[in-house]
Amino acid sequence: MRFYESPRFKPPLSEQECTNELATILETSPKVARLLQGIFTLNPRALRRGITCRPCHGTEQASRMGYYDGRYQRIVLCCDNIRTKQQLEETLIHELVHAFDATRTGSFTSMCHLIACGEIRASTIGQCHDIKSESRKRTCIWDDAVRSTAVHCGGTDFAKIFVQQVFENCMKDTAPFIQPTAPSSNQQ
Repeated sequence: MRFYESPRFKPPLSEQECTNELATILETSPKVARLLQGIFTLNPRALRRGITCRPCHGTEQASRMGYYDGRYQRIVLCCDNIRTKQQLEETLIHELVHAFDATRTGSFTSMCHLIACGEIRASTIGQCHDIKSESRKRTCIWDDAVRSTAVHCGGTDFAKIFVQQVFENCMKDTAPFIQPTAPSSNQQ
């Protein structure tokens, strides 16, 4: 889940503006296309209720920019908390990573480890991906993962423990994107 950040000077998108921008992103974003391809390869019905723009004010999701709802197999983008096309695309990518992770199998020590890993991956591939400074990028990923994991796993102190335990491995997991390969030792 992506949390709403402090207001910018630009007004939030209307539901119609969000829907129009979403249509453009779905047609033009290679990262979104790759995530959707990965999701539908694993489970063609994974997002059977689709991706929608809706206002979230007055709901449990009011503080979020978007969320993946595994129960109803949909992604909801909270248009009243999104102010730019870039925020919309980053939020969509973040939630698509959650949808992808929900369709694949894996083993974790606990549900909180799974949640922490998903939040790390979503931030690594999503909103923190283009930060050039490695230390700032790691901080961005760490902060997002702890904040989101805390909601589900007993608060910030516990979230920090779960995030720390899976941080390095989950940052390296960029599926469904191609993983970088190490050069072969027999190359000259």
